[in-house]
Amino acid sequence: MREISKNLMCICLRNGIEIWVEKEKAQRLIDLLGTTKTKFVEIGNEIINSVDVLGVFNAATMADLKMRKQGKWQCKWGTWHYNGDTCECWRLEKN
Repeated sequence: MREISKNLMCICLRNGIEIWVEKEKAQRLIDLLGTTKTKFVEIGNEIINSVDVLGVFNAATMADLKMRKQGKWQCKWGTWHYNGDTCECWRLEKN
């Protein structure tokens, strides 16, 4: 089976910009963030200041964040519901 998508990571900056790159390319920045020096780093075709990086996140974390921003919450069965909705996923478990 062929892998359809690459292992992408999202570099989130303080100004709200999201830069999506392959994990190998993000590793250079991840390594740099462990130091205390402020540096400008080239990621793909972008140059960013390392002090403006909030974090480097995987696609699943970013998808969860998007759902929460849309006003949803996730029940213990893994289903996303809109705020105010009642979860009835437990009923499916009994069947």
